Amino acid sequence: MNQLDDQIVEWEPMIHYVIRHLHIHPNEHEDCAQIARIALWEALNRGCTLSKTYCFQRIRGAILNHQQKNARHLKHEVAAERIPEQCMTSERHLFDWLDEQRVLLSPRHFELLCHLIDGTEQTLPYSASRLRAYKADVQRELRAAITSKE
Repeated sequence: MNQLDDQIVEWEPMIHYVIRHLHIHPNEHEDCAQIARIALWEALNRGCTLSKTYCFQRIRGAILNHQQKNARHLKHEVAAERIPEQCMTSERHLFDWLDEQRVLLSPRHFELLCHLIDGTEQTLPYSASRLRAYKADVQRELRAAITSKE
């Protein structure tokens, strides 16, 4: 083994510590370890000195970037597998319900409701306190609509 490989092997315990610390699924341990080794190898090739803090941040960052990239890829992959004609009946009921809510709610509240369903409300250009207030407004309006139907 050459000098670079020896230096990378010295950091193996830290690589496995970071993987355990990030609660990576066991099926992905080896992929994440390899990503971390590559990140350290690239740092060594750039001439960086490997301190404990630097290595920890470099390993953790590389693994998190890898996980984030895989999550985006998986999201698009799953979305591409299902075409609208194959929606389950419960999903059709949800779409019908959303069409009803489009009429009942203000455009701002309807947009927030759609983001809440998708889990992307943090991407809206509102502060945390404004987002809480809008959520409370939407809940109040939906409760009123449900009680008026009964």
